[in-house]
Amino acid sequence: MTAALVVAAFAACQPTESEASKNASKLTAYVDSIQNLTPDYTSNTWASLDAGYQERILLMENEKEQLEAEDQAKLDASIAKYNALKASYEENIKLKEIALSDAKMDFRTNLRNALFGEGLIGSDMSFAFANANNLLDVYQKFVNSVDDNKKNYSREDWDEIEVLYEALDTRKNAVEKDLPQGHNNKIAGLKIKYSAIRATNRGGTKGEENEKAKDNS
Repeated sequence: MTAALVVAAFAACQPTESEASKNASKLTAYVDSIQNLTPDYTSNTWASLDAGYQERILLMENEKEQLEAEDQAKLDASIAKYNALKASYEENIKLKEIALSDAKMDFRTNLRNALFGEGLIGSDMSFAFANANNLLDVYQKFVNSVDDNKKNYSREDWDEIEVLYEALDTRKNAVEKDLPQGHNNKIAGLKIKYSAIRATNRGGTKGEENEKAKDNS
């Protein structure tokens, strides 16, 4: 009797052909649904889609042997289709990230050119072009440009401007002892003007963006 119960219990735990076929059909339907989606090439989207696939393929690990040849062929085709989709998503996500990186680089380059002049600021932001004799002019151009465009800057613009301003101040500290007489005071005045512009407009920009975010939520 005990042996019979053990055999019965063991048999009950084994997946039947119908269960295996049903799970294979679910996986096939899921892969087809991914293929029919309008692609959203982001890492978060793909992670979500892949999680759904992994959940379904896991069910098939112990059931493949229960499949009929026809169902096995369909499952193999779905797995191959999924792998092709995965490769496509990963490639397009990579290309999108490269495009975004290039766009960000263009944004920084354009902003730096507007603030200091064409091609003067390299990726190291060393401000090597700025010396004791022209530093006052550099500050003047920077502050004038910020003042002229203060209403058009986004929060990201202001963040980049602040990084550039701090780098410019670092350069000032390096050449300060050689500044012509009176330039230090004039630069100090420009720094006060910039701080006032930033305080008035940077906070307002953030507030406007937060309001827009609320409106779109």
